Amino acid sequence: MSERRSYSPKVLAEAVTPYGADASEATHTKLSISLPTDLVEIVREAAAESGLSVSATIGAAIRRMLAEVEQESLDRALELDAEENLAWANAYLPIAAKLWSAIEW
Repeated sequence: MSERRSYSPKVLAEAVTPYGADASEATHTKLSISLPTDLVEIVREAAAESGLSVSATIGAAIRRMLAEVEQESLDRALELDAEENLAWANAYLPIAAKLWSAIEW
């Protein structure tokens, strides 16, 4: 079941612009890919809007996706520890209260 979505080239351009400056000295490899025509049109418009090349726009989109996946992974790991961290914080509250009460203001 294929669902068509309406993507905005402007939104894509804004989303990938921070990821477009590839300051690395990494070598580049030419790659030939086939994409649905509607995506190609969106990428070309986004590239024109952002001032990046089509290749840089696609590269930036991939870098952004990788950053988001990495952040989601970190967020999930933190969520797994959230209850334990809360328990430690609650256990420390009486100690912190005692220390704060000893401070001369």
